[in-house]
Amino acid sequence: MKFETHLHTLESSPCGQVEAKTAVREYVRAGYDGIVVTDHYGSYPLEWFTGSLEERLDQFLSGYRRAKEEGERLGLTVLFGAEIRLEEGPEDLLLYGLSPAFFLNRPDIYTVTLPELSEAVHTAGGVIVQAHPYREPCRPRESAFLDGVEIYNGNPRHDSRNALAAAFAEKNELICTSGSDYHQLQDLARGGIELQGPIRTEQDFKAALLTGTGRLIRPGGQE
Repeated sequence: MKFETHLHTLESSPCGQVEAKTAVREYVRAGYDGIVVTDHYGSYPLEWFTGSLEERLDQFLSGYRRAKEEGERLGLTVLFGAEIRLEEGPEDLLLYGLSPAFFLNRPDIYTVTLPELSEAVHTAGGVIVQAHPYREPCRPRESAFLDGVEIYNGNPRHDSRNALAAAFAEKNELICTSGSDYHQLQDLARGGIELQGPIRTEQDFKAALLTGTGRLIRPGGQE
């Protein structure tokens, strides 16, 4: 099954420019079997949202919920994920295998350290993949607290220095992923991963990812 692993929505990411339902329709058209909605989570997104904490958490989840509704209508698997930025640094971490309840139960999770996040995510049954670790001003985080590395980021507006990310993953024996980092229509299908199915749940996706046998989608072999 062909999955997009890194996608943002207009509803829930300050930088997202495409409505969730439109993104779903575009990925159906592109021949993907599923997407993981990884809207941003951290101090900046929460400040961008309005209302009470409960209302802001609802806004964070609204893009995923609308995408899932459209995916069910069109036959595209839509899974929940997140791209979290901790207060201790500028690095972005993709979380897979979790349910929305993880954030509803720990809305302050972005205030912890990476070791604490790692423990919380793994206890909840999830995995951590560092996104674009060599895109300025990011740096690779301690491999002991990571499960994988996004070694190919297809966003055309950033230099993610993907070759360096691939070398870091290989050196530290981490799982490799590829993602489009979808924000705009032009970002469609610029990355992703093909995994053995069937994949219907976040846990299915995590289990398939952890096999390390997925085929990375890297259009044109770009580095």
